Amino acid sequence: MTSYVNLHSHRKPRVEGEIAIRNAYLKNVNFQSIQYPVSIGIHPWHVHKTDVEKALTLITNNLNSIIAIGECGLDRVINTPINEQISVFKAQINIAEQNHLPIIVHCVKAYSDFANLAKQFHNVQFVLHGFSGNSETLKMLLPFKNVYFSVGKHLFNPLSNASIALKEIPFEKLFLETDTTNLLINNVYIKAAEIIGIEETVLKNQIFNNFEKIFINKKK
Repeated sequence: MTSYVNLHSHRKPRVEGEIAIRNAYLKNVNFQSIQYPVSIGIHPWHVHKTDVEKALTLITNNLNSIIAIGECGLDRVINTPINEQISVFKAQINIAEQNHLPIIVHCVKAYSDFANLAKQFHNVQFVLHGFSGNSETLKMLLPFKNVYFSVGKHLFNPLSNASIALKEIPFEKLFLETDTTNLLINNVYIKAAEIIGIEETVLKNQIFNNFEKIFINKKK
């Protein structure tokens, strides 16, 4: 039976057969006691209050225990200067590139900035988590072979950009997630399959294949 892949979560797996990539934040984690995939990164919200060099060292020292770097990225709504955010984001992209790891990206009103980096680092696989861009943004990003899209809670609002974009995202570029919500990943799959108009099992198989392609096989 194919597993549910939860691309980005702040909780332990809660559904039978769920593969949840849990965001561990920048803290000392006892990886030996964790039985699920973990990602760590410098979130743009935390850049201004983080010892960046120490955080980058923490990431580098735990590369064998993580499945991805993130969430990290760019956010033009916060006060931290965008150039400072880009510098920290690029440092993490460099680590990802050198170690063949994908990146889980937080991006808010900074898609053009992100696109410039995705073009520059074409060997790195980026997954835009919680994607809520409009059709024009999606049109700009779809040509990038190294950019994927993950959607979740916004699918339950039929008027959201995510609900509209879901029908336009190619299956081979799609992921689903629960993020910080209380949603169960199986219910997100049910909703996504309903919106797209396909069988849930077909969706599960495709997303699992996507997961294997960029999170598992990429490291081999």
